[in-house]
Amino acid sequence: MAAEVPAHIRQLVYRLQGLREPVDAHVQLIHGDLTGNVLFASGQAPAVIDFSPYWRPVAYADAIVVVDGLLYHQAGPRLVDSALPDAEGAQMLLRALIFRLAASGVLVGRSGALAEDELIRFARVSQFVEERIGG
Repeated sequence: MAAEVPAHIRQLVYRLQGLREPVDAHVQLIHGDLTGNVLFASGQAPAVIDFSPYWRPVAYADAIVVVDGLLYHQAGPRLVDSALPDAEGAQMLLRALIFRLAASGVLVGRSGALAEDELIRFARVSQFVEERIGG
């Protein structure tokens, strides 16, 4: 792990990283943080208000949106089944969860702490993802 995250989440990040398996997916330019960066107005096309460029598989962009849905928008397994139905999708979901967890840790800093409700959300989604990939 290149990013420095607080000790209380480092173990979870390492455990999740240990579940990664190689994927063979075409990479291209994607939006790496779509959730919350799209405006919707009745009768108008959606507007992207911020672009976070990443060179990753398309399914990774989908996985970040799905992880955000699982963490913050009460989404459930049906979203995962429709957006990321196969083993490669599960690996993208795992990577997106690691990304969100590490990013949250970086935001609070090495000596900071995630809020208790945030830790609970990450623990719940981590368990779901681990079960999904058979870890």
